[in-house]
Amino acid sequence: MLKTASMPIAVESPTFEDVATGVLSRLQFGLARLVASSTSEIKKAGDVERAFGIDHRLGWQVFRLANAKNPLAEGANVPARVSMEKLLRMAEKRGVPGDVIDEVRVAFEDFERLVKQHAGTRQAFETLMAGCIPERQLQIEREAREAMYHAARTLRGASTRVSMMTSIFYPTAGGTETIDSCNIMGNYGVQRLRVGALIETSALFRDLRGSRVSTVTGEPITESTDIMLPQFCSTPRPMLQVHRGVQSARYMLAGESVGLQSAVDLVFADFLAAGRSRFATPERPLIGCAHATDTPAELQVVDVLMHEELVEQQRPEAAIYDMVPHGQLTKLPDPDREFDRVAHKPEARSLGRGPTAMRMIALPRYVEMIEYVCGQRGWDINKLRAYRIEIEYPAHTWQVALTLRLPGPSASSSRGWPSQRLF
Repeated sequence: MLKTASMPIAVESPTFEDVATGVLSRLQFGLARLVASSTSEIKKAGDVERAFGIDHRLGWQVFRLANAKNPLAEGANVPARVSMEKLLRMAEKRGVPGDVIDEVRVAFEDFERLVKQHAGTRQAFETLMAGCIPERQLQIEREAREAMYHAARTLRGASTRVSMMTSIFYPTAGGTETIDSCNIMGNYGVQRLRVGALIETSALFRDLRGSRVSTVTGEPITESTDIMLPQFCSTPRPMLQVHRGVQSARYMLAGESVGLQSAVDLVFADFLAAGRSRFATPERPLIGCAHATDTPAELQVVDVLMHEELVEQQRPEAAIYDMVPHGQLTKLPDPDREFDRVAHKPEARSLGRGPTAMRMIALPRYVEMIEYVCGQRGWDINKLRAYRIEIEYPAHTWQVALTLRLPGPSASSSRGWPSQRLF
């Protein structure tokens, strides 16, 4: 008899999502039976509370779990052990059958075993579950970022209500190969929370004497106040202090005032003529804007306002890079920095064209500011398409990038162009 060699059969292990779904489904089924065993009619969470003589939170948790369309999505609402034991005691007093109570007890033991084996703690378990449910993932991430914001503002002794960066790109007048650009940097509601805390103002210049960056009116920059837009800052005009180093000058908010009553708005704008080619090169296929907040911020806004003739209508790309420990990006794409990319994927929106599309609830004078800058440069605001990223409570170590693809190179654009911008 001819013998055939036996081949090992690969058996896939169940995923965490599969195991958790099974355990939570059994717990849900048991709780649904328990609720149905009550002599009272139960149509809402308050009915569970009254039927079993339990507190409001526990009644709400039981009702949510028992009626969940997706039990995995309600894993964060499984009661703690002490609360579950109280529920089962009260259910027994109210005559719920023993087999129903036992079913819930066994299912809860399985749940606690699942938590211990896969996560160790309830908090870690909720994070694991969130990865299986996009909506829950977004909620947990936002809560984590908000907690980081409060911690960071306490440690830094400063915070900002809105941190904004807008880059405007417009064809160079009289040319066909290059792009002019303007950056507007704004920190709104900047406040010092601790005496002695340093607050940087977004005004950082390198090699001032040789810089090709100018004011929005095209004048040379000699100090940070040259690029301040005082009509869009708070009144009285905030005072700055310069700290000059070897290769750069950094500008800090002057004074020692603390608290909400001393909060200020700081807005700056600069201009770069013919800063880069209108066409893509292998090294620089993208154009856009990248921004890191100066102080912990409640809201970060990154805008790109692009002349309609420069790029085709497209969906913008959004990415976040962690600046710790390798610092800010100096180019994008940068293969060496892809390891620093943050898993969080912000939404980059295409808003449409013209001033109406650019409106921002958080900054009521935003369109007025863009109209002013465009007026200084002789640009038509109605020809600008707006693209935007908004992030609540951005992590203070993030650099947020919004990019668009440039068109292919023309026959005369292969030489490339110098630039003092990121992209």
